[in-house]
Amino acid sequence: MNSEEGAMEYKKAHPVNIVESTSRFYILLLLPILRGLLFSGGNLYIWLKGAWFDILIIAAIILLGYIRWYFNMFRIDEDGLTIFRGIFLIKKEFIQYDRIASVAVEYPFYLKPLRAVRVQVDTDAGRKRRADFSMTMRRRDAEELLEKSKARLITGDQMTKSYSPKLFYIGVLSLISSNSFTGVIFASTLISQSGRLLGKEFEDLIMNNLTRLAEFLALGLPPAAAIIAYLLIGGWLISFIINIVRHKDFTVTRRDSSLLVEAGIITPRKISIDVNQINLVEIHQTLTTKILGFYSVFIHCTGYGKQKNTISVLIPAAEKHEATRNLELLLPEIPFVKKSIKPKLRNLSRFILVPSVLIASVVVAIWLCNRLFPSWGGLILFLGIMLEIPLVWYLLVRIFSFTHTGAGVRDGIFTIHYTKRFLFNRVSIPVEKVSKVVFSQTLFQRTTNCCDVIVYTYSEGTKKHVVQNLNYTEASTLLLPQIGEAPVYDKEK
Repeated sequence: MNSEEGAMEYKKAHPVNIVESTSRFYILLLLPILRGLLFSGGNLYIWLKGAWFDILIIAAIILLGYIRWYFNMFRIDEDGLTIFRGIFLIKKEFIQYDRIASVAVEYPFYLKPLRAVRVQVDTDAGRKRRADFSMTMRRRDAEELLEKSKARLITGDQMTKSYSPKLFYIGVLSLISSNSFTGVIFASTLISQSGRLLGKEFEDLIMNNLTRLAEFLALGLPPAAAIIAYLLIGGWLISFIINIVRHKDFTVTRRDSSLLVEAGIITPRKISIDVNQINLVEIHQTLTTKILGFYSVFIHCTGYGKQKNTISVLIPAAEKHEATRNLELLLPEIPFVKKSIKPKLRNLSRFILVPSVLIASVVVAIWLCNRLFPSWGGLILFLGIMLEIPLVWYLLVRIFSFTHTGAGVRDGIFTIHYTKRFLFNRVSIPVEKVSKVVFSQTLFQRTTNCCDVIVYTYSEGTKKHVVQNLNYTEASTLLLPQIGEAPVYDKEK
């Protein structure tokens, strides 16, 4: 490292890292400096006299950021990525290309003029919520790393296959992946940060105008109920728009054992995936998309979907025939197997009992609250209806879940069908990716010889799939001969 040759081999991160690594401290110091500038009446000497210590602290923070950047280096070799970090305690890491599951390159619009991009590299050996290697680097270095990491996967033996969905299907994906909570968090953060920068009066002005607008559009509802309703609708709409922007221009390209996913218009991103490192393929459907016949396909591979505000989608949405055809085109190694076992009719009550009890409980609660607080009748009725809607929807989901649930095994592929809350899942797993199978029975399930089959799959962390109320004899007969060396447990709850 001390030789001229060694210094030439290693590259530094983009200088913008100096700002990124220290930016969280700036707001604590810039606000008092700006406030002092306002109260100094424009007199530079008075301002410097009062703010010199804050300016000194900012300079020290920037200096520390520079030192950290200077001693943070990497080298892109033919067989792997070498990272060199540290000042007093030097740490050197090496990541082989054949161990890399995914490389993600993000192109934020505000870094484009600086020719800087964000890079994340992940292997199965890393942390579940953090990338093994993450850095903002020069665009040319990121492109070099991306190309060299996937060069071993491309032999030229197969033709290149590509898939780009219509914008309509991006909208369908946004419908099933958007939620009000995300939108409300985004909007509240925007308002609070605007208030911090422009003053409390500006924040209060926005909130007061939003309250007046909700009261104006109440349509006969109590103002508090209208505010809640419009808050949820507005939050969902914001989340929907964010998802559309994030997945616009979505494209998947398969070339030999390399899968390249590209998406986004404001912050474009590329994710290179090693097909051999994909743990499973899953189809997600809500009740609406199930009735309409739309399928959204996702893959589970270390690093894909780990970036902030991203999901591991392969096919945003498609009708059954199109989804099947594109899956065979992009990922023929992991097909979906037809169900060979499913719940018995006598176990239907196990699917619908909980939502039925909850629906009846809310009806009783509305009646009691109306008797105790008659002056609040309008608000109580509204809140009761708002509670009943998701419960009735959940009951419909559970009814459909009875016909959806099942499992099948063929040619080393294990496919399971189950529901998780409001989502219908169909998961196809290579048998060698199954780490453990548990047959779980409650005392009540033993009376009808049914069980929950809990499947654990390989990943950075444990991924758990629960298939409820399958016949125990059928499930054990089908699965035990097929799952190879994966541990199997019988468990009573």
